[in-house]
Amino acid sequence: MSANNKTNVLSEAFIEDLFITCIEDSYILSMVCEHLEEEHLPDRNTAAVLKAFKDYYREYRRVPNYSIIQQKLAGKNGALRFWKEAYDNGEAFATDECLGLLEEYLKRVEFQKTYKKAGEVYNREGLESAQQLLAKHVDWMRTFSLTESTYTDVIDTFTTRHIQNRAKNNSRGTIRAITRFYIDELDNLNQDRDLRGQLSCILAPTGVGKSHAARWIGSQACIDGFNVLHFQLEGSREEVENAYSAALVACNAYSYEKGFIKDKDMDAFAKELESIAGKLYVRSYPKFNQHVSTINIKEAIAEFRKNYGVKPDIILIDSMDLLNDSSGRKYGDSGERLKRIAVANDLKDIASEEEVWVVTTYQARIENPDWVNDEKNVLTEYSSSEAKGIAQPLTHLITLNQSANERREKTMRIHVAKSRFFPKGDTFKIATDYDHERFFDRQRTANL
Repeated sequence: MSANNKTNVLSEAFIEDLFITCIEDSYILSMVCEHLEEEHLPDRNTAAVLKAFKDYYREYRRVPNYSIIQQKLAGKNGALRFWKEAYDNGEAFATDECLGLLEEYLKRVEFQKTYKKAGEVYNREGLESAQQLLAKHVDWMRTFSLTESTYTDVIDTFTTRHIQNRAKNNSRGTIRAITRFYIDELDNLNQDRDLRGQLSCILAPTGVGKSHAARWIGSQACIDGFNVLHFQLEGSREEVENAYSAALVACNAYSYEKGFIKDKDMDAFAKELESIAGKLYVRSYPKFNQHVSTINIKEAIAEFRKNYGVKPDIILIDSMDLLNDSSGRKYGDSGERLKRIAVANDLKDIASEEEVWVVTTYQARIENPDWVNDEKNVLTEYSSSEAKGIAQPLTHLITLNQSANERREKTMRIHVAKSRFFPKGDTFKIATDYDHERFFDRQRTANL
């Protein structure tokens, strides 16, 4: 193969050499699996080969040989033909050379995509939106690197980084800040800090109302004009859809589910919904699904953005204990704590990369009813063996605490077990109204 072809990263020859490097160099394979997406490749055949590599690496965390990829491509004649030609003609790169060429390839492909999309955005939304898209791409081009130095000279880059921070902050000026938990005491503690890029978890035993709390945030944020994407990993899709529908208009979920609401009231509710500026979408997974991972969450966000043309502002996940992390690692019983931390770290990365607020629920298992019914006790990650260590990557860990007496009163205690930006340790009491899908009954809470 000619040197010109070797350095032309948009040629088929480069893709062949890259894939051959992947069966010899585990580091390059890991970088390809992390950064290269099927949409970056020129056709269906090369995308199928990439998927075969990713599937194998996700499961075994090592390089495959030629025959393994061949087996994974069984029935895909075009992809098999490409893989055979790559094996016959391709030559592996040296690691450093390959990293540089892969970086160049990704930048050029992303530029082509952005240039095309900018034209579409210009026609649809105008010059300002197109300029924002291009500015964001330029910022990514400047910072993205597969070979960047581990070390940053903080003093030498002091002024430059401040200018970059100012530009980044100004570019976010058009993005509305998310500042509310929609629970007054928490909002007072937060003091209008932006929750974008943050990961918050609602921890509670079974039956206390963690799903109600998540839906409360989702419904109120939607009413407040934000786009909300809710991932339902437990229970039925219909249940969460009906509950959200009731929450948006503060009616009884059972009446909505059974169709008992009078037509006159439904007409009034429909008019009420017309005034809501935000959007609320639910994405559910099959019951007892054991294979949903943070990769599925990230892919679903991208799919949502592509299908609906808008970015979500808030991501809700009910419940985080049913998620797997992106590594594909199989954790034994002794590794559950490590898995929880890995999942939370993935979600924190998603919050930062997507500029969204991620809110999750997590189930605590407390088997001592006397401990639960003693209202001096509040749940922390240390009170639940399943949740130990979970606070480490979180911005907020909010726990719901309810004794048998409080359940009868329709009240509970909310405890701030962790907060990175406001004091932790506060406990306060709220009233609920689940009959009308209100997790936080402001009027009754004020009278407690």
